[in-house]
Amino acid sequence: MSGLAACPAVERLQPAWSDELPEAVASLAWIDDDVLVGAADGNVRRYAADGRLAYQLALHSAGVTRLQPRPDAQAVASAGEDGRVLLWAPGDGKLLAELANESAWIEHLAWSSDGHTLAAAAEKTIYLWRDSESLGVWYDARRRVLAMAWAPDGKRLATAANKGLYLWRIGGQEPVQLLEFPGAPVAVAWEERGAALAVGTQDGFLQIWQQGKSGPARQLTMRGYPGKVACLDWHPSQPLIATAGGPEIVLWPTREAGGARNAQPLRAHGATVTALAYAPDASLLISGDRAGRICVWGPGGVLLQVEELRAEITTLVWSSDSTRCVCGTANGLLQLYAVPTGAPG
Repeated sequence: MSGLAACPAVERLQPAWSDELPEAVASLAWIDDDVLVGAADGNVRRYAADGRLAYQLALHSAGVTRLQPRPDAQAVASAGEDGRVLLWAPGDGKLLAELANESAWIEHLAWSSDGHTLAAAAEKTIYLWRDSESLGVWYDARRRVLAMAWAPDGKRLATAANKGLYLWRIGGQEPVQLLEFPGAPVAVAWEERGAALAVGTQDGFLQIWQQGKSGPARQLTMRGYPGKVACLDWHPSQPLIATAGGPEIVLWPTREAGGARNAQPLRAHGATVTALAYAPDASLLISGDRAGRICVWGPGGVLLQVEELRAEITTLVWSSDSTRCVCGTANGLLQLYAVPTGAPG
């Protein structure tokens, strides 16, 4: 099992409980104090706060690709390799609606922040629903959706396609192109205020679109990554973004200090980083890599803790109160870590 290594005196996270699934953990989400797990076998499991398995649902005939609880926690949307998008009740798993049943994998799924609109994407098509009612389909024969994210205001949807970043508005027609760049995007993330967008690309670049305060928007390009920039997360309260395109995490300030923008590398991983996330209260940053190493970073990028799970970290998600983080691996290990009671935040 995992073990603590090379930590300062205060342990910031402690293993709370774990379970082993027969297939890879593909998607994780929190629903109240419980954990929802979507696996490569098409099943969805719900675990109580103490690690007890509350239920297991055979929702998809192929792997689950996304789990998305509605912000009010009254419904959950799931998507799968079987081309289906389902809406179901989190309490007992009762199916509320089958929203889509397509031939292509549903690769992206996300609720708007107000919980009114659900968007899903498969290849070159974006589907929109309000509750279980279809709002229509956006199709663009020129662009395959490679990454997707709602703006914090819930009114704009950013999609990243080959060589560009596009912005769609509910009720609008053609999308507006915000960025143009070489290469294919693999990840997109909004800054918390909705004033900036970051795109990681297949060829090792980080592209950032920043809305101008009084002038036109600008495009920033960061380079030097050894591989695709697939991991992005904005700091919850500072103009800073954590990124990874290899074994290093790189922190980029998005505002210049003294006329310079200096990147801060964080080095503790020996393999490509596959997942990273800031705690919602910004107290910690957690990252996981292809070899199963998990690193916990404190303010200023100080390494606090290293855990070894011995299989590729496929996904990790913080609880909304920043007291717990759940991680999943490619060999089906599910591990929950908790901030010790009374530990400094």
